[in-house]
Order: sequence, then structure tokens, then C-alpha cells
Amino acid sequence: MTKQEAPNAAIKKIDWAEQFINQHLHAFRCPYCHDAMISAENHSVVCEKGHRFNISKKGTLHLMKQNANTDYDATLFHHRYELAQSGFFEPVLEAILPHLSADKEKFIVDIGCGEGSHLSWLSKRVKAPLCGMDIAKEGIHQASVHFGNEALFFLGDLANLPFADESCGTLLNILTPSNYQEFMRVLAPGGTLVKVIPGNDYLAELRQQLYRSNPEKQTYSNADILERVKTECPQVTFEEVRYTVDLTEETYRHLLEMTPLYWGASAEDKAYSTSHPLSQVTVHYVVAIVKKAENK
Repeated sequence: MTKQEAPNAAIKKIDWAEQFINQHLHAFRCPYCHDAMISAENHSVVCEKGHRFNISKKGTLHLMKQNANTDYDATLFHHRYELAQSGFFEPVLEAILPHLSADKEKFIVDIGCGEGSHLSWLSKRVKAPLCGMDIAKEGIHQASVHFGNEALFFLGDLANLPFADESCGTLLNILTPSNYQEFMRVLAPGGTLVKVIPGNDYLAELRQQLYRSNPEKQTYSNADILERVKTECPQVTFEEVRYTVDLTEETYRHLLEMTPLYWGASAEDKAYSTSHPLSQVTVHYVVAIVKKAENK
């Protein structure tokens, strides 16, 4: 058994996914008509109106009305996976852990899961059923390749979540866009949204290096995001997570190739950053915790 494989990895992924969906069929809804899913058999899932969604051999599904265009490609997810294996994200995942639902019947969903590294780490520490959702095909593909039967990974749209009302215990939203209306719809009473936002000093050293010729981009403010969260979810509380990471040349390369900051840099600044690896970087997050009210 490899270190990524779960104890039930002997089950084919396509069969495991079908079993998982059958066990939690009531928690899913059709992204087309919003009716309930009524069966998961013969490696496909069907809703009340007959819309059918095939389970791939890798155990993944396409639960979107249409494909999405994204700049997040195979190279980026490869480097993010490798960076995650180095422990780069563990301090923020440790901070998230106490806020996860203890309800073993309700989903924990990573919305914007990418290649699944965060969910895989959490799977070894929680007992709830886990789902990972993203719009990027390459992310979901790599999640299915790297990890065993730890979570159900699928393509989905955060503006049209394929979950029934009040079916989720925890929603994770880590450095990705949000749809608060949909989040509150699918969260169970007492459920929690955990949104991780870049802090003002997130990757500060890398930002300064990548934008050497563009001083206006050398600093960052998350004020607008924080205000939006407070407007949408007045009950929100915040925690800060800040740490530094020592970088080898290899982990620096993974970081550089993983971050969207790289996309906006000039060719000259990219070349300089590639040839001048940093030895240390600041990692700074703000964790927003939103608790949905219990039913009276």
C-alpha cells in the first residue's frame, strides 16, 4: 500500500464511487433540473427527470451543465501536489481542523479542491464523508490519480452546487471564489463555512521578486474580500495564520510554478525569479469561520 492509498483502495475507484453515491444519494441533486438523484447503478447516476451522469473509470463525475475555461492546468496542479507533499500547507490545515463538522453523516466538501491534496490530508484525521469539487478538469483528474478512495472528486459549479439543501456539514473554500447564497443553501443548520483568504503578507517575498519592475503590484490588500465576507455573513469570525517556510531549490520551483502570481509577471521578472530562488517565504492567511444558525 502506498502512502496515498486508503485502506479500501483494493476496490476499483469506479465501484467505490458508485457505493459512496448510493450511501449518500439523498444528499445530491441534479445540476440541470435540481431534482433529487434517484439511483446510482451500472456506473451512472440518474435524477428523477432522467438526466444521467456517468462515473469515470477513475471514479470521478461531471456534474456541471457545461465545461468551464480555466488557466489552471496540469503543470500548475503537478507543482501544487509536490509542494503539498513537502508540508507547505500543513499549518493552515491544522488551523482548519477544529472547525470541521463532527457529524459523520454530513459531507465535508472542499470547493475548489484542485488536485485534492488538502482533502487527502484531512481524510486521515476526520471520519465524515468527503467530497472534492472543482471546475478544472486537470485538477479532478490529478486528484483521481494521486489519491485512493478517500473522497469523491467531481467537476462542479460553485454557482450551482450539485447538493441537496442542508446536506453539508462543512464547506471548505481555500483561496478560491465564493458563492455565499449557494453555500448557505447546502449547509446544514449548525454547519460551518471555512473560507481561507490570502493575508496581506501572503508570499510577500515572492510577490516583490516577481514584480520587481512593477512596484504597484509588490503589495497586496485583502480588505475588499474581508468586507464582502462580513457583508454576506455578519456572524463571521476571523483567525490569522502566519508562518515562514524554508525553501529548497526544488520547493521554490514548485511554489513559483504553482502560484497565479507568476502569470502576471513580465518575462524579465519571470526570468530573474527563476534564476534567483528564494530561501524563505512568508505564508499568511486569514481564516473566515461562518457558522450557520441552528434550527429553532
